[in-house]
Amino acid sequence: MDPSKAKPSKENPSTAPPPERPPAGPSTDEPPAYQTEGAGPDPDESLGPADLVIHGRFIYPLGPSGDADSEPTYQLSRAIHAQGIVTEKMTFERLDVHVRTASDGTPRLAKRAKELYELDHKREMPHLGFGFQAWMEPRSRKTLGKVAIQKSPLLQRGYRAVKVVSDHEKRWLEKQGKKVDDGQYHFAIKEHGSVWQWSDPGGRVVATEVRERNDAGARQDEYRLRVVVPLPRSARDGLVALWCLWMWHIHVEENTPKKTWGERKRIIQMPFMS
Repeated sequence: MDPSKAKPSKENPSTAPPPERPPAGPSTDEPPAYQTEGAGPDPDESLGPADLVIHGRFIYPLGPSGDADSEPTYQLSRAIHAQGIVTEKMTFERLDVHVRTASDGTPRLAKRAKELYELDHKREMPHLGFGFQAWMEPRSRKTLGKVAIQKSPLLQRGYRAVKVVSDHEKRWLEKQGKKVDDGQYHFAIKEHGSVWQWSDPGGRVVATEVRERNDAGARQDEYRLRVVVPLPRSARDGLVALWCLWMWHIHVEENTPKKTWGERKRIIQMPFMS
């Protein structure tokens, strides 16, 4: 069954989308460009500003009233808020609408999941001297490629979504006469008050993300991303995937038990098995 059409249930609310609802009002976005079967969206197509929200493992666009649309545009293989500290991988897919011809020749709209990235996260282990590791492995050529979240250089605060170029790719680019600079990045990530802000290398703010906390515990916290500038589809896809990876990292950080100095000292002094 197509996961994008899964119905919410009381037994498993965290991994199902919220109840379908009629659109809150006329959308400011253009109608989606439906693809014929076998064709894919243009990665260079410019997409306008948009607001997105995570419900369970699905990412929905928001209407003018702030309510989620009835159809998701992306999905994760796992719900971020339901993951423990041992989870290290999840997939990120875009849900494309396309025209499928039925057996009777009637054209029908259908959704097809396109896997774009594998998200990887390894939690910080300060007692062993290891910082957290978070990166995305591409699963399509029409993406930003491999991207890793790293701390910004010395004297600069925040983090960067850094482009990762393999030695093989670097040699190939150099043969083509193209200069390869280490440390090239797609976005800078900085905290401003209670929100995280994403900027491009030129300093232009691209998006802001907000987490609406639920201290009462009646429902999960809500993650929202506001994209404020037009972006090529490949950049929008990459930004949303990185946002999910970053929210996952924040969730892990907040749910990792902090070890006391005595516990860390015992671990450091443990003999290594050869």
